[in-house]
Amino acid sequence: MKLPAAITASLLAGALVLTGCSVSDTTDTSGTSDTTVTEANDAVATDSATDSTTSETTATVASEDDVDWDGLPTTDVTLTDEGLTITEAGTYVLSGESSGQVVVDTDGAVRLVLDGVDIASADGAAIQVDSADLTVIELADGSTNTVTDASTRADEEIDGAIYSADDLVITGDGSLDVTAIFADGIVGKDDLTVESGNVSVTSVDDGIRGKDTLTITGGTVTVDATGDGLKASNSTDLGEGVLTIAGGDVTVSSGDDAVKAEQQVSITGGTLDIVESVEGIEAPVIVIDDGTITLNASDDGINAATSDIITSGLSITINGGTLEITMGSGDTDAIDSNGDLTITGGTLTITAQSAFDYDGSGTLSGATVTVNGEAVTEMTNQMMGGDMGGEGGGMGGGPGRR
Repeated sequence: MKLPAAITASLLAGALVLTGCSVSDTTDTSGTSDTTVTEANDAVATDSATDSTTSETTATVASEDDVDWDGLPTTDVTLTDEGLTITEAGTYVLSGESSGQVVVDTDGAVRLVLDGVDIASADGAAIQVDSADLTVIELADGSTNTVTDASTRADEEIDGAIYSADDLVITGDGSLDVTAIFADGIVGKDDLTVESGNVSVTSVDDGIRGKDTLTITGGTVTVDATGDGLKASNSTDLGEGVLTIAGGDVTVSSGDDAVKAEQQVSITGGTLDIVESVEGIEAPVIVIDDGTITLNASDDGINAATSDIITSGLSITINGGTLEITMGSGDTDAIDSNGDLTITGGTLTITAQSAFDYDGSGTLSGATVTVNGEAVTEMTNQMMGGDMGGEGGGMGGGPGRR
């Protein structure tokens, strides 16, 4: 993303609180001697609606393209151990090392351009957005950036190494390596979007968590999490808690669910490699339209299950894509819906004790399905095939994991 031209440093008085940080000289290209700080109150539009009895969910997430960055100041900052607090809208180009925090607290939109930073916070989150209409973390071209949080903090609700109370977008062509020692790696309490960049997260709990929405549209994302890998956690507001993968190359190793949403998971493109998980993909409603998915799980591979807010209308719908599902031994199901299961297209290669388990209706049409090396043209509940046994069970199904 092209950065706006810089403005005169003297006009930045009051634009940020700088303790132990250096600010570079800048020039004003606005044509006037006044600094204009544009509040981006209308920069973010979120319009979500979900019917708990259907699979239709719509969500519009934050975009940095909605902000007039050229109308906002740009400041270069070399970080020190004193940290940095930003109180005005604008673009801040960060470099250097710090054991302090980068804190954003403003009513406007802020873009943090990470251009070779190493932030190892000694107290709390490394990057903490307390308030902003929108925060963009841009990874400068060719840059390598590392972020680590502290193992303790005064406010344990701020549970990410990178934490945003408002909308957060990650973009750019550099790399970001996040190590979460306290709990989660990257947390957005509204909409969290990963557009591009090489993003790697290692965490002692969840990897990347967006509350209202988590959307991945590009980049290379690698998550190694003790808890859930990717998560949309809103279980109180209908239409939220939506996780979307529309592009990018995503690799997840998790100690619990690799991809989890409280209301809906939608996969429309990209590559998803679930190396290790208890449950691979779990949500009340799961829709897979496209993409290449490789999934390894020890319980259920793809599971439609109730959440605190969605208790009916559970479903799994696979309309396309290439899926390779490998299940651990025991009472496991490759695809388990506590409601309806519909497969209309795509290529599925399944290695499992039980390929399909569903409590509602089951439909298989127009897809290429192989179960344990054997071609399948009709869906049978709790279907086993190939070397692992014959078909079994009727439409009633077994208990599975609810």
